[in-house]
Amino acid sequence: MERTHATNVDRQDQGSSIESEFALIPGYSVQVSAGSGAFPDHEQPSRRLAFRHKWLRYRGLNEKDLVLVFAKGDSMEPTIEDNNTLMIDTSQRELNDGAIYVIRSNDHLIVKRVQRLLNQAVLLISDNRAYQPIQVNLDTDDLQVIGRVVWIGKDV
Repeated sequence: MERTHATNVDRQDQGSSIESEFALIPGYSVQVSAGSGAFPDHEQPSRRLAFRHKWLRYRGLNEKDLVLVFAKGDSMEPTIEDNNTLMIDTSQRELNDGAIYVIRSNDHLIVKRVQRLLNQAVLLISDNRAYQPIQVNLDTDDLQVIGRVVWIGKDV
Protein backbone atom coordinates (compact mmCIF):
# COMPACT_ATOMS: atom_id res chain seq x y z
CA MET A 1 0.00 0.00 0.00
CA GLU A 2 2.82 2.38 0.85
CA ARG A 3 4.45 1.67 -2.53
CA THR A 4 1.30 2.59 -4.45
CA HIS A 5 0.95 5.85 -2.51
CA ALA A 6 4.58 6.76 -3.22
CA THR A 7 4.12 6.04 -6.93
CA ASN A 8 1.02 8.30 -7.11
CA VAL A 9 2.87 11.09 -5.32
CA ASP A 10 5.80 10.69 -7.73
CA ARG A 11 3.45 10.93 -10.73
CA GLN A 12 1.84 14.07 -9.31
CA ASP A 13 5.25 15.63 -8.69
CA GLN A 14 6.35 14.63 -12.20
CA GLY A 15 3.26 16.25 -13.77
CA SER A 16 3.80 19.57 -12.01
CA SER A 17 7.51 19.39 -12.84
CA ILE A 18 6.76 18.94 -16.54
CA GLU A 19 4.38 21.92 -16.56
CA SER A 20 6.92 24.09 -14.77
CA GLU A 21 9.68 23.11 -17.20
CA PHE A 22 7.76 23.13 -20.52
CA ALA A 23 5.45 25.53 -22.35
CA LEU A 24 2.79 23.89 -24.51
CA ILE A 25 2.68 25.94 -27.72
CA PRO A 26 -0.62 25.65 -29.66
CA GLY A 27 -0.51 24.23 -33.16
CA TYR A 28 -3.19 24.93 -35.74
CA SER A 29 -4.26 23.03 -38.85
CA VAL A 30 -3.34 26.00 -41.03
CA GLN A 31 -1.06 25.76 -44.05
CA VAL A 32 0.94 28.79 -45.14
CA SER A 33 2.70 29.50 -48.43
CA ALA A 34 0.30 28.20 -51.04
CA GLY A 35 -3.06 28.24 -49.30
CA SER A 36 -5.74 30.81 -48.64
CA GLY A 37 -7.83 31.55 -45.62
CA ALA A 38 -7.72 33.29 -42.30
CA PHE A 39 -5.21 32.93 -39.52
CA PRO A 40 -6.73 31.11 -36.51
CA ASP A 41 -7.87 33.92 -34.22
CA HIS A 42 -10.71 31.96 -32.58
CA GLU A 43 -9.97 28.43 -33.79
CA GLN A 44 -9.07 25.77 -31.25
CA PRO A 45 -5.55 24.30 -31.51
CA SER A 46 -5.36 20.87 -33.11
CA ARG A 47 -2.20 19.97 -31.18
CA ARG A 48 0.38 21.33 -28.75
CA LEU A 49 4.15 20.95 -28.79
CA ALA A 50 6.30 21.23 -25.68
CA PHE A 51 9.23 23.64 -25.57
CA ARG A 52 11.40 24.31 -22.55
CA HIS A 53 10.70 27.62 -20.81
CA LYS A 54 14.47 28.06 -20.48
CA TRP A 55 14.94 27.76 -24.27
CA LEU A 56 12.11 30.24 -24.95
CA ARG A 57 13.63 32.76 -22.50
CA TYR A 58 17.08 32.29 -24.07
CA ARG A 59 15.56 33.08 -27.48
CA GLY A 60 13.65 36.08 -26.06
CA LEU A 61 10.27 34.50 -26.86
CA ASN A 62 7.07 34.77 -24.85
CA GLU A 63 4.89 31.66 -25.04
CA LYS A 64 1.64 33.69 -25.24
CA ASP A 65 2.81 35.17 -28.58
CA LEU A 66 3.70 31.84 -30.22
CA VAL A 67 1.70 29.63 -32.58
CA LEU A 68 2.59 26.65 -34.76
CA VAL A 69 1.43 26.17 -38.37
CA PHE A 70 2.38 23.97 -41.32
CA ALA A 71 4.30 25.05 -44.43
CA LYS A 72 2.87 24.05 -47.79
CA GLY A 73 4.72 24.04 -51.09
CA ASP A 74 8.33 24.35 -52.24
CA SER A 75 8.83 28.11 -52.63
CA MET A 76 11.02 28.38 -49.51
CA GLU A 77 13.16 25.27 -50.08
CA PRO A 78 15.76 24.38 -48.93
CA THR A 79 15.13 26.46 -45.78
CA ILE A 80 11.50 25.42 -45.32
CA GLU A 81 10.17 22.24 -46.91
CA ASP A 82 6.62 21.09 -47.55
CA ASN A 83 4.86 20.12 -44.28
CA ASN A 84 7.55 21.56 -41.98
CA THR A 85 6.20 22.96 -38.73
CA LEU A 86 6.76 26.70 -38.31
CA MET A 87 6.75 28.53 -34.99
CA ILE A 88 5.48 32.07 -35.51
CA ASP A 89 6.08 34.90 -33.02
CA THR A 90 2.98 37.04 -33.53
CA SER A 91 4.49 39.92 -31.52
CA GLN A 92 7.26 40.42 -34.12
CA ARG A 93 5.49 42.30 -36.92
CA GLU A 94 8.13 44.90 -37.74
CA LEU A 95 9.74 43.74 -41.00
CA ASN A 96 13.51 43.22 -40.73
CA ASP A 97 15.65 42.58 -43.80
CA GLY A 98 16.50 38.93 -44.32
CA ALA A 99 14.03 37.58 -41.76
CA ILE A 100 11.22 35.18 -42.66
CA TYR A 101 7.60 36.15 -41.95
CA VAL A 102 4.11 34.76 -42.37
CA ILE A 103 2.14 37.40 -44.24
CA ARG A 104 -1.48 37.64 -45.35
CA SER A 105 -1.79 39.19 -48.79
CA ASN A 106 -5.07 39.21 -50.73
CA ASP A 107 -6.50 36.56 -48.35
CA HIS A 108 -3.53 34.21 -48.95
CA LEU A 109 -1.19 33.21 -46.14
CA ILE A 110 2.38 33.07 -47.40
CA VAL A 111 5.77 32.55 -45.82
CA LYS A 112 8.57 34.61 -47.35
CA ARG A 113 11.89 36.23 -46.63
CA VAL A 114 11.64 40.03 -46.77
CA GLN A 115 13.79 42.88 -48.01
CA ARG A 116 12.70 46.45 -47.33
CA LEU A 117 13.09 48.96 -50.15
CA LEU A 118 13.54 52.73 -49.87
CA ASN A 119 10.23 53.56 -51.58
CA GLN A 120 7.84 52.19 -48.88
CA ALA A 121 7.84 48.84 -50.61
CA VAL A 122 9.07 45.41 -49.63
CA LEU A 123 10.30 42.45 -51.65
CA LEU A 124 8.82 39.07 -50.71
CA ILE A 125 11.58 36.64 -51.56
CA SER A 126 11.39 32.87 -51.98
CA ASP A 127 14.52 30.90 -51.05
CA ASN A 128 13.80 28.62 -54.02
CA ARG A 129 15.35 30.46 -56.99
CA ALA A 130 12.66 29.10 -59.32
CA TYR A 131 10.30 31.73 -57.86
CA GLN A 132 10.68 35.43 -58.63
CA PRO A 133 10.56 38.03 -55.83
CA ILE A 134 7.27 39.89 -55.47
CA GLN A 135 7.31 43.62 -54.77
CA VAL A 136 4.47 44.95 -52.62
CA ASN A 137 3.78 48.51 -51.53
CA LEU A 138 3.32 48.81 -47.77
CA ASP A 139 1.03 51.84 -48.16
CA THR A 140 -1.42 50.57 -50.75
CA ASP A 141 -1.27 46.80 -51.11
CA ASP A 142 -3.38 44.49 -48.98
CA LEU A 143 -0.65 43.21 -46.66
CA GLN A 144 -0.83 42.07 -43.03
CA VAL A 145 2.22 40.76 -41.18
CA ILE A 146 1.10 37.83 -39.01
CA GLY A 147 4.50 37.31 -37.36
CA ARG A 148 8.11 36.26 -37.71
CA VAL A 149 9.16 32.64 -38.18
CA VAL A 150 11.39 31.88 -35.19
CA TRP A 151 11.72 28.08 -35.44
CA ILE A 152 11.35 25.42 -38.11
CA GLY A 153 10.63 21.79 -37.22
CA LYS A 154 11.83 19.27 -39.81
CA ASP A 155 11.83 15.54 -40.27
CA VAL A 156 15.12 13.96 -41.36
